[in-house]
Amino acid sequence: DLIWNEFCDWYIEIVKKRLWSEDEEDKKTARFVLVYALKNMLILLHPFMPFITEEIWSYLPHSEAENGFLISAKWPVYSEGHDFPEEEKTLAMAMDAISAIRNIRAEAEAAPSRKLTAVIAANGTALERMQAADRYVRDLANLTETAYISDPNEAPKNVMSAVIDGAQIFIPLSDLVDMEAEIARLTKEKERLTKEVDRVVKKLSNEGFVSKAPAKVVDAERAKQEKYQEMLNKVLEQLAAVQDMGK
Repeated sequence: DLIWNEFCDWYIEIVKKRLWSEDEEDKKTARFVLVYALKNMLILLHPFMPFITEEIWSYLPHSEAENGFLISAKWPVYSEGHDFPEEEKTLAMAMDAISAIRNIRAEAEAAPSRKLTAVIAANGTALERMQAADRYVRDLANLTETAYISDPNEAPKNVMSAVIDGAQIFIPLSDLVDMEAEIARLTKEKERLTKEVDRVVKKLSNEGFVSKAPAKVVDAERAKQEKYQEMLNKVLEQLAAVQDMGK
């Protein structure tokens, strides 16, 4: 979890932008922390996976005090100077917010490349942490803008929302959905389902078909009618909702 999830999935992603920036000193800091963390994780993992960790270790930079072999490296020693509890809480909140926004995006079937805006309701320490984590949230959740409010009731209407510890996040539906494209898609689906319903109704209205066809076949057509009508009703509801959002 530490290596694969926190280090690879989160920390490396978070510092990528710093590594490509023009601030040389900040780049050096980011690289130093990346190498420091990776080297210590390799040391901890070495007793369980000696060969691959030794191989990775051979590609990393080493100080003069190190002889280049992981098997002879010193075991890490805990230092209070490397403990940053407040920064941990800020980053944890950023990770929760990013995950929540990604979930909203997935539920709305919005592409990861689609730019979004977010309104975040928070107060006190939670607000301070969210604002401190703002650049991480915007970068990894692909946001163009974040706005902060103290009262969730001040949030705009027609949004998808998520609750994380200490904050509520609101994403406007107009950001998530291409209204014109969605209306066109739903209209096309409405026409298709309307034709299907009409076709089945016409078939079941034919006395010759109902009286001569096997009961199993007639029942199957009635089931189709019920299914298509239910699908059509849902599409009509979705279409009305999207059209209402566009007003």
